[in-house]
Amino acid sequence: MTQQHQQIKFEVNQVTKALSGASPLQASRVLIDMELYEQQDSLAVLNDIYQEFESKSNLMEELVTPLALSVLDGVISHKDLKLNRTGVSASRVWQEIQGFDYGDNIHVVDTAVSKKQQLEAMRQPREYSKEVRKTMSKRKHLEQNKDRHFKGNTQAYSSIEYNEDGSRITVYRKQAVAENKGHKWKASDTDHVIPVKQINDYYANNALLTESDLMAITDGDHNFIEISNSFNRAKGAKNFSDMQQQKQSLESKQARGEKLSREEKTQLKKLSRHSDKSIEEGVQKQKESEQAILNKAREKALHNVKEQKWQVAKKAGGQAAEQTGYQALGHAIILFIKPLLFEVTDAIQNGFSEGVGKASTLDGLKFRFTRVMAYLKRQVLPMLLQGAKDFLQNFAKVMIEAVADLVTGMFKSVMKVISEGFSALIGAAKILSSSREQMSRAQKADAIVKLFAATAVTFAVFTFENTLLKGPLAAMPDFVKEIALTTLSGVASTIVVYLLDKADIFSTKMELRSKRVAEVFEYRVEQIKINTDAFSAESVRKLAEDKLRFKAIDEQMQQAIDADKDVNPAVYALADQFKIDLQIKSTDDFLHLLESSDALVV
Repeated sequence: MTQQHQQIKFEVNQVTKALSGASPLQASRVLIDMELYEQQDSLAVLNDIYQEFESKSNLMEELVTPLALSVLDGVISHKDLKLNRTGVSASRVWQEIQGFDYGDNIHVVDTAVSKKQQLEAMRQPREYSKEVRKTMSKRKHLEQNKDRHFKGNTQAYSSIEYNEDGSRITVYRKQAVAENKGHKWKASDTDHVIPVKQINDYYANNALLTESDLMAITDGDHNFIEISNSFNRAKGAKNFSDMQQQKQSLESKQARGEKLSREEKTQLKKLSRHSDKSIEEGVQKQKESEQAILNKAREKALHNVKEQKWQVAKKAGGQAAEQTGYQALGHAIILFIKPLLFEVTDAIQNGFSEGVGKASTLDGLKFRFTRVMAYLKRQVLPMLLQGAKDFLQNFAKVMIEAVADLVTGMFKSVMKVISEGFSALIGAAKILSSSREQMSRAQKADAIVKLFAATAVTFAVFTFENTLLKGPLAAMPDFVKEIALTTLSGVASTIVVYLLDKADIFSTKMELRSKRVAEVFEYRVEQIKINTDAFSAESVRKLAEDKLRFKAIDEQMQQAIDADKDVNPAVYALADQFKIDLQIKSTDDFLHLLESSDALVV
């Protein structure tokens, strides 16, 4: 409760002190002056509450600060800094520090951009190397395919190559035979239609496939062709679609009269040695191989789900554990930063010793250090529980991704949506499970809409990155484009959430404002009740005291009258009781009054 909305609270001793010097005639006035009722006008309080929801400080908190943090997120969360998988971002650090206390709960604050970055990091393909290639393809498999293709002959038709006149091109099994025939560049190369690296990038991390499955997919008959070494060199590490696109692009550029670089001229010369039909056949074979590989992968995955559940769980668990480890590092970083910054800020504002009620700076530092260490120790168990939650979520994401990679069409789109929005779904479930005391139905609906809107905008920005990064940014280095994309995503989601907040679709502001009014006035009523109790207790005591005092004076006066004695002492006591200043207290005072006054008014 803010100070400006509080009803002034009185303790009994305050009332006692105020009434101690008051006469019975003044007591009621003292109580009125202390204001038993509200110290502020109700309309003024309502206006203050309204201003809370519409003030410029809210604009800073809801829009300006998040926009600035989004820019910082773009830099801090860049993958080259190795923080993208940890969930550490400027937005998260800021929000967690703002809401920090020495409680026992871990509050994980992840933005949609951070969640997207973590998901994309999990999707990063396995690093490709010569050692990895050896686990996916064997030389003997290539030789076996060559044997099947040539069937004991020294020459045979290329799997896909044609001359310009449409006739098929002959290739030779041995390089020496090709040279003897005068066709040095027509020795046969056994080539993977879908390059090994491409299969590695797409399937190696699939939790439903084993290493032996990857080899079966890579070195199957469906993925082998026999082509001339000349054609193979022209294709290089690309697939046939890339080869066709490159040739068409270079020919189109040349046709427009644009100057080709030396490298482009060399490459076009290589590509031009081969007919368009050969490349088209390669593209067709590529499509067939892609479908065959997908079917083989599905077959292997289904078999593993039925027969090798442990292997599937082990691989998925390993990937989930790896990501959970990165997230645990992020939690640990935040865990250390929060109390340290809290203590530094508090020490600067309130003093190293004064802020914690210690006599010296050294004692203050010791106390603060002890408090930080005690907090960190208390967080060990909550961190382990959070790690378990992260692991289960990551395991689910890995399995969803594995299924999504092996399906096509609408089902693939649905699985991708589930994968992309999995964290949002978890967040929505948490919101829905909140009690009505924590969030009303309207607040839940508003929070879920904002959550999914921010998630959708983030994923849309990353999906259309090629379109968004056209123009001057297209020529920028990749790391600059990645920072720009992350920043753009954060800014876009922030603006969307801000606009939704302003639209107030579910009238949550009105609800929150009404709730705030109720809280303020309930608190004020409670304070008034406390004041009333204090006033009542002290008023009764004061009245009883005055009554006893008046009774004693009455008895004193009655006794004086009955004994025919001077009643003045009793009269003086009564005047003191009622705080009346008697100007005439003796015969001399009366005579002086007569002498100094022209007339005596009674």
